[in-house]
Amino acid sequence: MSGPSVDLHVALPRTGVLCFLDYPEGHEPPERIELLLAEVLPEARALIAPRGSWVELPVAEAAEVGLDPLDADALVIGLVTAGPALEARVQELLDAGAMTRALLLDAAGSAAAEEAADRLGVHITGGEARPAPDKLTCRLSPGYGRWPLTSQTALFDRLPHADLGVTLTPSLMMVPRKSISFAMWLGARERPAAGLAGCATCTLAHCRYRHARRQPTPRGPQ
Repeated sequence: MSGPSVDLHVALPRTGVLCFLDYPEGHEPPERIELLLAEVLPEARALIAPRGSWVELPVAEAAEVGLDPLDADALVIGLVTAGPALEARVQELLDAGAMTRALLLDAAGSAAAEEAADRLGVHITGGEARPAPDKLTCRLSPGYGRWPLTSQTALFDRLPHADLGVTLTPSLMMVPRKSISFAMWLGARERPAAGLAGCATCTLAHCRYRHARRQPTPRGPQ
């Protein structure tokens, strides 16, 4: 079963962008960054065009995309992108020497792609006869945990990536860069591999996307 390519609503909150700027919870950026971020966020929201699509695979096909089969109802693979416009604007800023603004806009693009992937997960569980959200494992992308980056090719062979305007380079990087490919298990009745079980039990201790509450860490002079 597959889902159509869908437009995704992304709010792009300030807190999500701060995560990609490596400001931990409870630690605010300096005033000059805060003021610039207030200018960049509206621009980023106007530039992004988040879209996504997904395909449901039988568990027996998990090995074909580089994953170990689980006792589950199905495996879902998906792809989202924030679109190319924001990345083009980042390059313009870099060419003009506006490095800080480019950095903030790039972080906003990363946050937009991450939020788009979350939104697609909600979309997957929102139709009729879908499993409850608590039966959908958290997502993992090729290159994380034990899932090799080389699995990108198998995912793209099965996903309507052309409809989303996303391609793979020979080094298996996605274009536009602000895109995310992933897998999630539906109705898993056993603990998946690291990265597919949820942040509370995942063994990827240094993942930047971990949702466990963190204490602010000291930062150098700004």
